[in-house]
Amino acid sequence: MNKLKNIGERIKQARLKIGFSQEELASKVGFASRSSVSKIEKGDQDIPRLKLIEIAKALNISASQLLDTEEVIPTTNIDSHMHYFLDASISAGYPLTVDSVSNLPTVSIPDIFLGKYAKNKHILIMRVNEDSMNKIIQNGSYIAVKTNIDVLSVSNGDIVVTNVEGADNGYTIKHIYKDDTNNRVILRPNSTNPIHTDIIISSAESQRLYIVGKVVAYNVLL
Repeated sequence: MNKLKNIGERIKQARLKIGFSQEELASKVGFASRSSVSKIEKGDQDIPRLKLIEIAKALNISASQLLDTEEVIPTTNIDSHMHYFLDASISAGYPLTVDSVSNLPTVSIPDIFLGKYAKNKHILIMRVNEDSMNKIIQNGSYIAVKTNIDVLSVSNGDIVVTNVEGADNGYTIKHIYKDDTNNRVILRPNSTNPIHTDIIISSAESQRLYIVGKVVAYNVLL
């Protein structure tokens, strides 16, 4: 039995021990439906570390017990807040509007990760599924995106999540530069992969560019 199946089985046994249905556990940890719990228990879905902590808390056990290792993961005395979460598996085609974000599942994020943005209700957690910024933010990292930004307040060099109409790569993360001299916006990668190049949006094409928000925090994978 692989690691995911082992963890999934422990979650199932802990859930049954306290009498939770899959629907009840899904509701307590912010999943949109029981199907996510079902996939996790079968070992068919990876579990982000932060979500594992949240599941453990809901089941009144430690995350270390679910992992069945000596690794100690703190589950108490950590201030946290709920934030909307967009899974990488659906990010390429998900229409991110104010209404659609409010329909996303939520995840509990420790305040220490978000710092001054910990209580901000406009923070969206996303998982990176590309390598266009891998010199700074690696593929698979989690990012916190402040979504209610004024585009005019974005500074050159800021990292933003954008969607360009007509592009085939869905949402992308880039440095943004406003080239006022030439009336254009430049979305610039910072990647070891040469396939990623500047995306240039002229003022006449500005309606093609949708800025989801500004990246205000991200985790580093070692």
